[in-house]
Amino acid sequence: MLQSLLDYAPLTSAAMAGLTALIWVVYLTAFLASYRRQRRPSILITSGAGRGMAAHCLVTNLGLEPIYLLDIMLDLTRPDGSRVRAVIPERNERLPGDDQAGLDEARGATNVGPLRSGEEIDIGRFRTLIERACAENPDVQADMPLSHLEVTVVTITAAGAALCAASRGYRVETRVGVTRLCATSIKATQIQGPFARRRLARELAQRLGTWR
Repeated sequence: MLQSLLDYAPLTSAAMAGLTALIWVVYLTAFLASYRRQRRPSILITSGAGRGMAAHCLVTNLGLEPIYLLDIMLDLTRPDGSRVRAVIPERNERLPGDDQAGLDEARGATNVGPLRSGEEIDIGRFRTLIERACAENPDVQADMPLSHLEVTVVTITAAGAALCAASRGYRVETRVGVTRLCATSIKATQIQGPFARRRLARELAQRLGTWR
């Protein structure tokens, strides 16, 4: 009996070593997945402090890493299904007209900037977003009928300076002269991954091309 155990000792030792290595691989894989999940950006888009178009659109960084808010895109859909987009990162209603305006005045005229973990920014009322869109895209009119609108926030992550985004859509309902906004999803859709990042980079590059 003892001799049999001695004969199988190398095999038993190798099996235990393999099992230990497997346990460590599983543990490290789970740890790495958890670490990546914690560092993954999470952007929340909500509305509040008002009703309908008078509600404020709020953007919150729920990730553990700071992000830099780079762009805001507003997509407006008419009742006939046609869609128009405007890029509105600036608070153009607050743009200082004086070249000698101070830094605080200039900073208050833009939504572009860093957001710490847990920090929130009010990017304006929905009707103000549409007014900004009118100034940026001549195809947008302040009184145009709408069936749907979508807000997309484009950011750059602190880790790796990678592009990411989040979007949330709202159904526009008008009854007896009262306009309501109804979110089409419980939370914002996170736009991440290599394909989404390439698409975002392409859209931003196209926008830069229109400014040349």
